Amino acid sequence: MLNIKSKKLNFKKAIGIISLILVLFISQTNQINAHQPFEIIKSPQQETVIDLSDASVSHAFYGKFESINEEIIFNLNNFSNNILKFSILIPDRKPENLLDKKYLPELTITKISTSKNKSASTVQKTFKANMTPTTYYEPYSQMHLIRVIAHQEILQNNIAVKVTLKSNGALRYIFSVGSKEIFSSVYASGDTEYFNSSAQREWYWYIEPKDENKKNLPEKIAKSSVQIQDSDSKQLENAIDSQSKLNVPIVVLIFSVLILLIVMTLIIYNLKYNKKEV
Repeated sequence: MLNIKSKKLNFKKAIGIISLILVLFISQTNQINAHQPFEIIKSPQQETVIDLSDASVSHAFYGKFESINEEIIFNLNNFSNNILKFSILIPDRKPENLLDKKYLPELTITKISTSKNKSASTVQKTFKANMTPTTYYEPYSQMHLIRVIAHQEILQNNIAVKVTLKSNGALRYIFSVGSKEIFSSVYASGDTEYFNSSAQREWYWYIEPKDENKKNLPEKIAKSSVQIQDSDSKQLENAIDSQSKLNVPIVVLIFSVLILLIVMTLIIYNLKYNKKEV
């Protein structure tokens, strides 16, 4: 009799634990990211500097250039297996996807030795948007993006990297660095702050005023860009609503599958339990 009560107690505990896990999972479903998203906060009076204590962890820094010759500095430290990996991306939306390459940002990396050897040299290299742009859909942030610069290399030991990102025109951009998916710790500091999913959507769906950024566009494209702004603004709410509605079925599907698995587990458990009682 005592054994039966013990089994019933364990059964209730199992239900409680599974329910708790399910609730926690559902509460976190809309917070999943493949990277740590941060917004670049431009300093109005001095250099905009962001420090990254572990550059092997995947980060995405969202920013916007307002004019030419703006600079953002990233100090990158601690590379897993000495691998430096970064890319520059822009939204696959107007006006960014209409810009000539000469208006896209460029970046310079400066490799700085952290060893005590005073004779160690500093190496500098500049990257421009001369690669064939590649478009893709980023499912976590639900954005269509264009990768305009991408680079990966193996560094020597005891190397820190200073990245200077420079604007050649007004546009939105993402500086992506690292590849390890770690979310339990914060590695970014300086002129930056966490960028939640709602803010990311606002950044992505932003529609500029009609008089902005036309100097960056060829004349024919600039004229057509003015014509599409009204239709874009009308479609903005529908697009955001459709993406929000898309999230709901996915969550419901995940929830339904988990419920089904739990029910099946409980049925199997009950069948085995009843057989033992008989």
